[in-house]
Amino acid sequence: MPDFTSFLSGTNLMTFWENVKWFMFLVAPIILIFFATDIIAFVVKVIRGSVTETANKDHKKDDDDDIYYY
Repeated sequence: MPDFTSFLSGTNLMTFWENVKWFMFLVAPIILIFFATDIIAFVVKVIRGSVTETANKDHKKDDDDDIYYY
C-alpha cells in the first residue's frame, strides 16, 4: 500500500495558513468597516428617535387607535 498523505501536510499546510493570514489581514477589515457603518447608522436612528417628538407622536397615535371613547 502507498504511504498515507494528507492534503494539508508540510508545505500545503504552511501555504494554507499563509493564505488565511492574508485573507484575515485584507478582507476582514473591509467586512468590519461595513458592519460598523450599519451599526453607527442604527445607533444614530435610535438616538434621534428617542430625542425627537416624532417617535413619541407615532407611539401615542398607535395607542389611541385601539381605545374608543363614546
